Amino acid sequence: MPRLSRSVFLTAVLTASAVLVATLPLAAQTSGSLQTGTASASDATNGFLTAGMVQQQPPPPPGGGGKPAEGFGIGVKIGPLFTSYSAASSSNFKFKTSTGFEGGLWFGGNRGGRVGVMGEILYAKKKQELVTTATTGSTSLQYLEIPILVRINIGSRSRNGVSVYGLVGPVFDINLKADVNGVDVKSAYESLDFGILGGAGVEITRFLVEGRYNHGLRNVLKSTNAASFLEIKTSSFALLFGVRFN
Repeated sequence: MPRLSRSVFLTAVLTASAVLVATLPLAAQTSGSLQTGTASASDATNGFLTAGMVQQQPPPPPGGGGKPAEGFGIGVKIGPLFTSYSAASSSNFKFKTSTGFEGGLWFGGNRGGRVGVMGEILYAKKKQELVTTATTGSTSLQYLEIPILVRINIGSRSRNGVSVYGLVGPVFDINLKADVNGVDVKSAYESLDFGILGGAGVEITRFLVEGRYNHGLRNVLKSTNAASFLEIKTSSFALLFGVRFN
């Protein structure tokens, strides 16, 4: 082969080799870019699906997020009790409102729902100042009070939120003790009183404040005692403070 031809051949081979070497990294880079583009598209798709799943999750309860309160609540409450006696059959007996107290255990309520049933076991001390034409004195009726109430919840169902509620239902008062100026007169009073209770309260996280009115429906005096001509019924207002344990 003539020298010129060999030179031309070698030049062509070297040029082709250089082009081949320069092309291989570019192809690898292009392949990597395609792979990266595929991953990005996949990530975008996954992100879209994840966003869709997040949007489909239920919203937190109104008034505060967090875990819903237990349907069956349990706690304690206590506070002052303002009691009035009504003597319907005689103008010789007058009563002045006096302050006692009541407190105890409550359970139920279904704060996680809109309507629930709540029971209570309370100690109630109902006090009155008795004024007659001849003397004055202090009366005290001590009861084991058992309300069975419907509770209507408005607001947050979460333990971290704020809930307002209403109460209504019957109340059974079991007479534990009765005295006038420290003298035991339980035998002169009925062993059971019955009334209707209505009230409302607010529960903030685990703490509650509640106002309630209890209207007695029975004559608390026995018809066989010396003052059988009297018809005395009790009514009381309580301001209670409490806490939920769960």
